[in-house]
Amino acid sequence: MIEVEIKLPLFRRSITERALTDCGFKAGNLVKESDFYFTSDFHDFMKTDEALRIRTCENFTTRETTSFLTYKGAKLDTVSTTRKELETRIEDADIAREILISLGYKKLYPVTKLRQYYHKGRMTACVDQVESLGSFLELEILVDSPEQKESALQSIEALLLDMGSSLKETTRKSYLSMLLSKGSPD
Repeated sequence: MIEVEIKLPLFRRSITERALTDCGFKAGNLVKESDFYFTSDFHDFMKTDEALRIRTCENFTTRETTSFLTYKGAKLDTVSTTRKELETRIEDADIAREILISLGYKKLYPVTKLRQYYHKGRMTACVDQVESLGSFLELEILVDSPEQKESALQSIEALLLDMGSSLKETTRKSYLSMLLSKGSPD
């Protein structure tokens, strides 16, 4: 799968949420996502612009908790955070973390956010409140092949324009990169 995605810093979260519903998006689940990223001396994911992550999701809507192991490839363009994404559900996040640490991976700074999902057709909008960073809007479309990437990005850009924003206002930095640039408490 290829995740075609943009990230926009938000200054007025409630206006963005209203704009999404005005554009036909339906509110989905409210989820607390706790991410642990990993790197190693033998594969520095930060240098290669990749990511290896374990995410635990506490779904406040369904009252379920699930965890996932995710690999994200390097970004595929210079205007978005589009990249290959491979994800699988895992039964026990603590055991998976221990396996990675035992294999020589090091845990990086954790990323925790409260995420409100919105859906319309094949597009997902996420309004995030990220601890220590603030609010952001992520818009994403999952595609099967690189040939579908440009069309998906055009759909995302059209929505941004409808909402009074543009690709120029987006950031390609990950939440992890933003937090690391602020300085880790360790």
